[in-house]
Amino acid sequence: MYVSLDDFATLRTSRYDISADRVFSNIRTLILSDKSNSPADIHARKHYNTCMEMLWITRDGVSAKADTLLSYISHVDSLGFSRDKFYYSLLKEDLQRVRTLDFDSIKTADNSAVKVFARLEYYLTKAFLRYTEGQRFGFMNPYKAFNRLDQRKDDTLHITYRSLYGWHTSLPNDTYLATACAVIKGDMDKFADFLAKSKPHNPLYAKYISALNKTRDKDYRRRLLCNIERCRWENDGDYPQLHKKYVVVNVPSLSLFAHDGDERLVMKVAVGSLETKTPLLSSKIKRMDFNPQWIIPKSIVKTSVIHHVGNHAYFDNNNYFVRDRNTGKIVAPENVTRDMLLSANYSVVQWGGRGNALGRVIFRFDNNYSIYLHDTSSPRVFARNNRMVSHGCIRVEKPYELAVFMLNDKNEKLMEKMKYSMAADFSERPREDVPEAERPNRSKMVRSLKVEPLVPIYITYYTLYPDSNGNLVRYDDIYGYDSIIYDNIQKYL
Repeated sequence: MYVSLDDFATLRTSRYDISADRVFSNIRTLILSDKSNSPADIHARKHYNTCMEMLWITRDGVSAKADTLLSYISHVDSLGFSRDKFYYSLLKEDLQRVRTLDFDSIKTADNSAVKVFARLEYYLTKAFLRYTEGQRFGFMNPYKAFNRLDQRKDDTLHITYRSLYGWHTSLPNDTYLATACAVIKGDMDKFADFLAKSKPHNPLYAKYISALNKTRDKDYRRRLLCNIERCRWENDGDYPQLHKKYVVVNVPSLSLFAHDGDERLVMKVAVGSLETKTPLLSSKIKRMDFNPQWIIPKSIVKTSVIHHVGNHAYFDNNNYFVRDRNTGKIVAPENVTRDMLLSANYSVVQWGGRGNALGRVIFRFDNNYSIYLHDTSSPRVFARNNRMVSHGCIRVEKPYELAVFMLNDKNEKLMEKMKYSMAADFSERPREDVPEAERPNRSKMVRSLKVEPLVPIYITYYTLYPDSNGNLVRYDDIYGYDSIIYDNIQKYL
């Protein structure tokens, strides 16, 4: 049974006394007592504070869209959430009151008609935004959580933080609020479609939800909830499975997965330490450089290199030199000072080739963190279980295989040049003591190759990730991110 506001016109008792102004007055009272700081709730308050427009209550009564919304909310327990965090019981009871005219006779009573209609209007909007914004953008802000986590230690004047989350994750904004309000006021088909399309598109989401509804293990459910939340942080609508060829580095598993149709290449990786965590990001691999030079980060220069100013043997043994960044010229060791090493105008560089920390090949992709995939001069690291050893870059176990994977055309001659370039006893550093005949044949070597077409790369952090058979495998939460996520989402549990 549906009741319209016109039905109240013939009723003369105070129990049914209602007007738009009085409903809005009660909505303002609800807003003043609402202290929640979730984006969805802030948006709900913003709508009524700025527009003063009812979305669910019309002269025809309560919109039938309320029942559609409640149908979705009734299933949030399958997502691991509590229905009452989305006001399910309150809304269901108030809808029943409206449809049975079950109101208190005293105007000031909690269940007077005007208060019931005000609650329905306000909490339907809050529930709708909580559900759609949460499903579409996540129930927490990953930028706030992870980009204010690790304070830089080398800045003594200001508190600054290392950025650890670089995905292009969208956040709900005023444009989204306007769209959502228009959908509530629009036709039913678009409203239902909007709700249906709010769930994440990442294929991992459905796998995690399925696993969540098959287990009662509290620790496993907690882990699943954290990984489900990660699936909501969509990368401008992009995710690996949209591409035929792509690379995924999953930090907790310390593994790299390269996919090209049915081809799958898996290898171990070494990642950043707890102090210099590998940031999460997506990009596209565009170039492979063989026997690259390593420009040593200033953080390493300050902690390790600067103490050896004037020690020629240290620089020689490590194949280091100092370059003037303005002129490109190499500074003679005897002219290098501490101030130069600290200055942005000078770089400490390691010659490319044998013994270089980057190994014999580096895979470059645009990012704001100066991190890459690369080989290593210390392959013994891959025999260790704990491979959190780098300053943020990712060292790969099978650099040659990964380089071949990047090729669109598996040209045999080119592949031989790549192999020779990575295996020859080559050092870029000028050495007069090595006879010409004993030096590697540079005509057989390759210096740099473009990756065409570009290969998408995703650096992710899933503590549950499918193996080659599609079974979810648990991995240690090496950076402690699951705890941060769980602390943020448990308000909805």
